[in-house]
Amino acid sequence: MLNERRHDVDSLRAIALFLLIAYHLAVSFMSWAPLVFFIPNNRSIDLLWVPMSMINTWRIPILFLISGIAFRFSFQKRSLKEVIKERLKVLGIPLLFGYFTSGALVVYLVTLFWERKGEGEAMYAPATLHLWFLSNIILYSLLFVLVVKFIPLFREKSKYISKLLSKRGGIFIFSIPIIYEGHLLEILPEWYSLGYEFFVDTLHGFLLGGIWFLLGIILTSQGEFFWESNKLNWKIHGVIAFSLYIYRYFNSFEDIDNRIIAFESFNFIFLALGLGSVYLNKESSQLDYYKTAIFPVYIVHYPIQYALMFYLGGWNLNPWIKYFLFLFLICFLSLTFYHAIKNIRILRPLFGLRNKPKKDIDG
Repeated sequence: MLNERRHDVDSLRAIALFLLIAYHLAVSFMSWAPLVFFIPNNRSIDLLWVPMSMINTWRIPILFLISGIAFRFSFQKRSLKEVIKERLKVLGIPLLFGYFTSGALVVYLVTLFWERKGEGEAMYAPATLHLWFLSNIILYSLLFVLVVKFIPLFREKSKYISKLLSKRGGIFIFSIPIIYEGHLLEILPEWYSLGYEFFVDTLHGFLLGGIWFLLGIILTSQGEFFWESNKLNWKIHGVIAFSLYIYRYFNSFEDIDNRIIAFESFNFIFLALGLGSVYLNKESSQLDYYKTAIFPVYIVHYPIQYALMFYLGGWNLNPWIKYFLFLFLICFLSLTFYHAIKNIRILRPLFGLRNKPKKDIDG
């Protein structure tokens, strides 16, 4: 039912953002970290990329799907005007604030790091960086709000789609636009994207994100047929996803057809949805805590990571121990920051937290 809260979706959003935090830190431990504007650790552990390459193909698309699901749910109790206002407030304010604060701080730390090595000079420049996908979600919301409001297919249950979802394997019909977008990577020049995992500021990332966002809207409109389909097919998705990942692994993750990568990504995402439907769709006080904390934690983790790498990146410690120690410190310091600001009404909107009545602010 559309009126029922999906605790599994809340959980998957928190898990997806945490995986992004772990992923971002892992990049600093790659030998090629400087090429993508990360402060490198003094000793790389490229083996860490083996597990990270598994989540690399779906780490961002799953956020767009979840955003589409949340967008569809938002129409249940809000008017068109209220939905847009909420999107701009919850996503737009943190994006704008982060652009001038956390993003600018990261730029300063990176350029100062290289200045001290005699390359370039330090600068303070606003940047979206890890918050780039928020602008995409805002644009998708503005683009699709009228579509959802006035085209029945996007807001009502379709007997044809519902019937398809009720059959084992029926969900795979929705892999077609995802695979076709992967096909575009095979036939279009590099201005479209340098590769499947290049989501940031590329036409590939924008189009793929829009497809997943729209799928979230359409599938959520099918109500229980969609959620039951996830339970029905998650094992199939798991076998396909891990089989394709193993295929990429034994080919050294190189020269893989982007249509194969797209299908792998599709299956990992629906594996996650299936596991969520089976195991995570239940009330939990811990879930309530983390689903609220994760967005502010995600916003501030980036400058904290860069500060750690700037000051302690040269620390001569086993890199594996160092990675997990830094991951713990990033989470601990980010959660500490969350607790410091969660009851300050003027600061809550800057970090994507809705303001509650004064007597009810508890995070």
